[in-house]
Amino acid sequence: MPHLSPMSWILTPIMFILLLTLFVSSTWWHQTYSFPKMDISSKTLQPKWNWN
Repeated sequence: MPHLSPMSWILTPIMFILLLTLFVSSTWWHQTYSFPKMDISSKTLQPKWNWN
């Protein structure tokens, strides 16, 4: 295993944590935010259908 520079030792965990948080946040947003958006869209669609 080659000797890594201190900068890469610092950057590698940071990059790993950033990617992990991005992945977790994206899955979390899909799980939690898809339902409110669907509810909002259905609520906005219902008055339009009632008006028609």
